[in-house]
Amino acid sequence: MRWLLICILWSSNIAAQSLMPNPPSISEPSSVQYALSRTQEFALSTDKQLHMAGCFMISSLTTSYVYNRTADKRKAIAIGFGAGMVAGIAKEIYDIRYGNPDWNDILADAIGSGLGAISITFTF
Repeated sequence: MRWLLICILWSSNIAAQSLMPNPPSISEPSSVQYALSRTQEFALSTDKQLHMAGCFMISSLTTSYVYNRTADKRKAIAIGFGAGMVAGIAKEIYDIRYGNPDWNDILADAIGSGLGAISITFTF
């Protein structure tokens, strides 16, 4: 059941990203509007969403696996978060040579890894 839910969430995320265009540039007449436009640009960027989703998947799967093996929540969260961040940082290192590196991608990786590691350890 868990794998089915993960596959449904993953496929709906990919489908939603293919329908959403990147946001248009907003002129920045004031510093407040500039900060809001940068935040909106970060939140609506397809690349950042992919980074968050990928790290969420890696982190949540790793956290779940470690928690099932050890029954230690702190250890599972630390290892799950670390696995997501290692994957995200490895992708940025790859982007230095072959792509478009961006520090905001690391932030998106941290958000996805953190959410993936913490959300799996909730007991219902």
